[in-house]
Amino acid sequence: MRDGIISGELLPGDPLVEAQLSADLGISKTPVREALIRLARDGLVVQELHRRSRVATPTVEDVRQACEMRRWVEAEIAAHAARNNSPELIAQLEASVADSERALKGNDPRRWATAVETFSDALMDHSGNRYAAETLQRMRNVLSLIANVSQVAPGRRARSIAEHRAILDAIRGGDARAASKATRAHLDSIEADSLQALEQVRTPAA
Repeated sequence: MRDGIISGELLPGDPLVEAQLSADLGISKTPVREALIRLARDGLVVQELHRRSRVATPTVEDVRQACEMRRWVEAEIAAHAARNNSPELIAQLEASVADSERALKGNDPRRWATAVETFSDALMDHSGNRYAAETLQRMRNVLSLIANVSQVAPGRRARSIAEHRAILDAIRGGDARAASKATRAHLDSIEADSLQALEQVRTPAA
């Protein structure tokens, strides 16, 4: 279920019906109920009366503040990566971009989500700053929700790939300023698409 939320197969506000999920997954209702409770604790699911659940929807402030924080942190991480110019990191980023392109062509949203997440994870792992990594890790759930809602905007997946490629090109070229600028442009794009998508998403009434 978490993979379905992160990949955008399950959209903000979508109902999560225990009986239907149980049938789809071929398991009893008990583990489905336990999974929904855990996802609710993680902030990815909202639970309502009468055991009704739905995919959580980030607020406008969630989007704005999270993207602002990411710009502060990730722009410098990308600049650091360009200055360091690690062949290992560049190879990981190239593999991520290539895999995300294959997933997009194959219309495989789960593989796409994994590939683009790998791009950010690789940069974070090579940042050399555990506090920055821990900050982003703590925000993973809200960032997942923002990634989820952004995919409502047409062309978001293709834009993410193109923006990742621009970041990769700057890092490969050792241009710290360009890497920082490309990262900020990427996060500006995510923020704009997410805010646009939030206007289209209707959260069911409680």
